[in-house]
Amino acid sequence: MAPRNELQREIADCLNEALRLQSRVIGVTEQAQLAAGMNTADRSLRGKVTGLFFGLIAHLEALNRLVKEET
Repeated sequence: MAPRNELQREIADCLNEALRLQSRVIGVTEQAQLAAGMNTADRSLRGKVTGLFFGLIAHLEALNRLVKEET
């Protein structure tokens, strides 16, 4: 079993990675919109990406709270 501080570091790393990936996916989404001739002002696809990562980030934050409560 991993020590709690190790788990907290792992969760923090996952949060940072999720934020970097979210930014990257939004960038690729905008590039794909441009390549398809779509207007990047249409934020519906960007909103889907944001919603997807919101759930992931909320889950990781809940895990972090759980680990902190147990200490």
